[in-house]
Amino acid sequence: MKTAAANCLHKKYKHVFSVVSGLAYWIIGYALAYGEGNAFCGVKYWALAYAPETDYAKWFYNFVFAATAATIISGAMAERCDFWAYLVYSFSTTGEYSM
Repeated sequence: MKTAAANCLHKKYKHVFSVVSGLAYWIIGYALAYGEGNAFCGVKYWALAYAPETDYAKWFYNFVFAATAATIISGAMAERCDFWAYLVYSFSTTGEYSM
């Protein structure tokens, strides 16, 4: 019973962090994908700074998909890797989601 409770707690932490790692999209993902810049990636709108208000709906739409990408990873890696490895992988995948 002790192992089942630990696995349940582990899953809960992973799901909470999947949403938190969606914030990586807010900080860097939107700027890389939609910020003004060169042909490869954007260099403006880090954490939506100075982004036009008309872009907020587009940001939220893409934010939901970025957070969903993190939860798909969570299900695929369930009980198969170390928690810290999952945190790093999920944060980096979500931050670079739209590239």
